[in-house]
Amino acid sequence: MKLSNVFAALFTVIMLTSCGNAALPQETPTPTQSVIDPFEVSWDDRSFQEQAWHQGSYDAMNDLSAATRYQMEIFIEDDFDTVGGRQRVFYTNNERQALEEIYLRLFPNLGGGQAQVSSVSIDGRPVEAAYEAQNSSVRLPLADGLEPGDSLELELEFSSTVPRQMEGNYGLFGYFEGFLVLDTFYPMIPVYDDGGWHKVVTPPNGDPTYNDISFYLVQVHAPVELTLMATGTEVDRVQTDDEQIVTYASGPARDFYLAAAEGLEMIQEQVGDTLVRSFAPAGFREHAELVLAAGVNALEVFEERFGAYPYPEMELTGTPMRALGIEYPGIMGFNLDLYDPEASIGGVPAYIYLESTVAHEVAHQWFYNIVGNNQVQQPWLDEALAQYVTYLYYLDTYGAEAASSYEQSWYDRWDRTNRADLPIGLPAGEYQGAEYSAIVYGRGPIFITELAQQMGQEKLDAFLRQYVQQHAWGIATEESFESAAEAVCGCELDDLFAEWVGMEG
Repeated sequence: MKLSNVFAALFTVIMLTSCGNAALPQETPTPTQSVIDPFEVSWDDRSFQEQAWHQGSYDAMNDLSAATRYQMEIFIEDDFDTVGGRQRVFYTNNERQALEEIYLRLFPNLGGGQAQVSSVSIDGRPVEAAYEAQNSSVRLPLADGLEPGDSLELELEFSSTVPRQMEGNYGLFGYFEGFLVLDTFYPMIPVYDDGGWHKVVTPPNGDPTYNDISFYLVQVHAPVELTLMATGTEVDRVQTDDEQIVTYASGPARDFYLAAAEGLEMIQEQVGDTLVRSFAPAGFREHAELVLAAGVNALEVFEERFGAYPYPEMELTGTPMRALGIEYPGIMGFNLDLYDPEASIGGVPAYIYLESTVAHEVAHQWFYNIVGNNQVQQPWLDEALAQYVTYLYYLDTYGAEAASSYEQSWYDRWDRTNRADLPIGLPAGEYQGAEYSAIVYGRGPIFITELAQQMGQEKLDAFLRQYVQQHAWGIATEESFESAAEAVCGCELDDLFAEWVGMEG
């Protein structure tokens, strides 16, 4: 569906002033216990997660039985001062060597909150938690080690204060302007790779997470008047006069995100097997429709080019933030200014950025979520690719002229640093000031166009689809990206990658 047709389209409009992602019965429910207790679900029971993703070509090529599994119970208080709960994690050592320790990330401690864990046990034995990296990493020693292929069960309680001022990476964790936004708010196990555990303080100019895919069963206790938006599919709901208890199942996914606010309006459209929802404050209905239309377009374009979107739901929501947009598995957030016809960014009406931002964030469902990468050390792998395939979105939706106009925005970004000849493959923290945006988001997609010229456009298109299929639910690297491209084109690309990415041949 093209944006020019948005006002002629038929939308289902639902006012959500006192409910979440599913319509509630008319009568007041009797207070009861939730049908689902996430902590009583056995680790090998995938029945809830099977409701939350389309099992198809991706899982056929990757064995997901050893993926980490999270069970959580989250409590949101009326005053929004704190958020926390209980957590159980089933973790398998998928590395080639024994592990003497395991790490958790506490990203709220880098985002203005104060987070901690307590009552920590591994396989039923208490463990002393050691805080590192400005309290953003927690080291848990493994008394007996964990051999390759072996598993452990981790249990803990956690809590964090909720900031009222935007801090950290783009102000994505806190309570702002009536919105509770919970980015990376729970203790999460990072990737263990050739460099060991990903446990360092992350720079403020990029995305901090570097996660393997996991499965989630999360029960949320929240005030009844809130609209909840979250990663995954709602599989259970119980409501009393003042509380809603909603359980979400999700995975395979890189992380779990939760946001909430009062008085939101939701519009939705079914696209094949996926229900696309757009949330916004009631006064921003017109731009919520534009977001929905762009999300539907992007979903159709990227499924055709890269393979199936993995979930039965996609949620698009406006929230306060310092970025233009942000991606999470199955849910994407957009700066509320983009919805406001009176707002401007750099002298340009804010809504002008809306469609490209939506397409970019939807692209991340393939390049970040389905195909993971180290977003701190190699941010171009998902960001430059998301920029480039947004160009493909404009090409497929509107034609070459619109695509060319969007392509010019890359050069405009690069111009902010006078087209500095910096590699696109630097870690996020090594870029200074405007360099990160100019090089990763500007020069980065220009590199992909250079790659297309060397490979040929048809081979590049085939390569990108194959790249997604081959790396689905795994972790890609610069080296695996180059190798996959060379395999498709039958050519040698070392010089090109050295010139643009900064890779040594």
